[in-house]
Amino acid sequence: MNNFKKNIKYKILTPNGYEYFSGVTVRDKDEFLRITLSNDKIIECSLNHIFIQNKNEVSARDLQVFDKIDSIDSIIYIIDIEYVSNKIELFDIIGVGDDSIFIVDDVVSHNCDCDYMTSGHTVVDSEILMHYRENIVKPPISKDGIDGNYWRWEYADYQKSYMVVADVARGDSKDYSTFHVIDIEDVTQVAEYRGKIDTKDFGNFLVLVATEYNDALLVIENANIGWACIQQVIDRSYKNLFYMSKDLKYIDIERQITNRYRSNDSSLVAGFSTTSKTRPLIISKLDDYLKERTVTIHSIRLIDELFTFIYNNGRAEALRGYNDDLVMAFSIGLWVRDTALRLRQEGIDLTKRTLSGINVQTYSGVYASSNLDEDPWKMNFGDDMEDLRRWL
Repeated sequence: MNNFKKNIKYKILTPNGYEYFSGVTVRDKDEFLRITLSNDKIIECSLNHIFIQNKNEVSARDLQVFDKIDSIDSIIYIIDIEYVSNKIELFDIIGVGDDSIFIVDDVVSHNCDCDYMTSGHTVVDSEILMHYRENIVKPPISKDGIDGNYWRWEYADYQKSYMVVADVARGDSKDYSTFHVIDIEDVTQVAEYRGKIDTKDFGNFLVLVATEYNDALLVIENANIGWACIQQVIDRSYKNLFYMSKDLKYIDIERQITNRYRSNDSSLVAGFSTTSKTRPLIISKLDDYLKERTVTIHSIRLIDELFTFIYNNGRAEALRGYNDDLVMAFSIGLWVRDTALRLRQEGIDLTKRTLSGINVQTYSGVYASSNLDEDPWKMNFGDDMEDLRRWL
């Protein structure tokens, strides 16, 4: 198989900076080399793929263990070369500038219509992402906020339930503070923010947005700088902040708590904790929703991040030089969404059971009357009707 996927708008890193490329060729091969490098990266490529060694071109089949290959900013040696006789689908970046040279995982490679694949595979299949890009993504109906990065696709509907899910950055680095507003029932992205903002201002912003969307369940990733943002939300006494178990010996979404009045419980902590246990769960939830296409994503910014969200040595993360702030916030939202719905439904069911258990009881004697036409102030004492008002 030999397919060509045309590049729409992406750039790739080269020795001269990021440059546009024409597209990607996809080929099936019956054999390939698995090359392990000293920077902990693994490259799987065809035997004819061209690397750069001391500024000279060298075929992958001619490389040897302990050979040095050119890299962008470090010395990289070959640790192991394994020949694999097995079918594989390989990719080749084509049409990269005048020199046809690009850089992936710090390794300098030559574009010569050879086959190339790094150790990173996109978490979500590219065909699914293209479906979202071409059929579901749409421009926002408003772009608000100081920087114009608060995008809305739907205004708050006061008959719906929402959640606001945020990932916090310092506001002065290459990472971004982000949040999504998600319609819980329809699993639809209705608003999004991606920008660089002070943590205190971001906390105030989150309270404002969550309040706007019907006092939405507010979920904030609490790693590192996230605590500063959470503290601001607590100081503002926001009433629907998400809490979760602090001692995550195991993950059970039945135990997640969103009731702020139990926030003093020693086993609970404000916000969502992304750990080695929860991270695979939220990424798996993201993959499941997108495979089944049961979530509606309107943001081109989120789809762009998903195109560069890869498995790197088994860990899901952004490709080097890219960001995954929107992806992580959205993944958390999808995972917590099941919890929020369950707790909301449990509350509704509990209220129904409580109301159905209330019985109307009648009492005999002075407090009851069998005939509404009778004077309630009179009581029958034998043969006489006594007027109770004379005793008041």
